[in-house]
Amino acid sequence: MEKQPMYYGSYLGLDKVLDAQHPVSFQPGNEPAHDEMLFIIIHQAYELWFKQILFELDYITGVFNKEKINDNSEDMNLVRHRLHRIIHILQLLNKQVEVLDTMTPLDFLEFRNLLTPSSGFQSKQFRLIEARLGLELDNRHHKDYY
Repeated sequence: MEKQPMYYGSYLGLDKVLDAQHPVSFQPGNEPAHDEMLFIIIHQAYELWFKQILFELDYITGVFNKEKINDNSEDMNLVRHRLHRIIHILQLLNKQVEVLDTMTPLDFLEFRNLLTPSSGFQSKQFRLIEARLGLELDNRHHKDYY
């Protein structure tokens, strides 16, 4: 069987990713709000990065769940490397807020009423990250969302 070529778009599933933005304000009967697309893309990017953080945490907890850990092992070197990667991702996510800040409160209000009761606090992956890092339910912000 001959190996099929792997192209950039198909490898990354870009057809699905780039077709995953459906602004509610663009639906018939609503006034299109330009910045809703920005809002969706920023939050989808957050969710993709959360997925990567969870992937890194899975590896790290797998190492820490071993019966014995050698401090000088390659596993521990990879744990350090992957924790460092998580730090960089979190820094990137903080930086991403600057892009979101280009949307004014009035721009957000053009479509906010269409999103009820949606909230970023409902992000399942964010809650999984909190849990895997040991944050107890009683200490979580807006714990009533889950």
